[in-house]
Amino acid sequence: MDYSIKQKLEKVIKNKYKAVIVASRLARKINDKRVAEYEQLGPDAPLPRYPLKVTTEAINEVADGKVNYSIVKDKPSEEEMFPG
Repeated sequence: MDYSIKQKLEKVIKNKYKAVIVASRLARKINDKRVAEYEQLGPDAPLPRYPLKVTTEAINEVADGKVNYSIVKDKPSEEEMFPG
């Protein structure tokens, strides 16, 4: 990975594991969008060419601060399960 991208990521998201999760979910969205665009072109259309891979594009967008994210708790806390 390019060192400057790594430094930018650390400024945006301090935890590198969160950064990986955010970037991977964004890459999945970008890929879904590209697949949908290709499906609309038709069967005889040539494959579209993109300048970057989906993972690279996602990492760059996260590093540039273009992505808003929030962490959703999967498991309720002890207080939420047993109030009072």
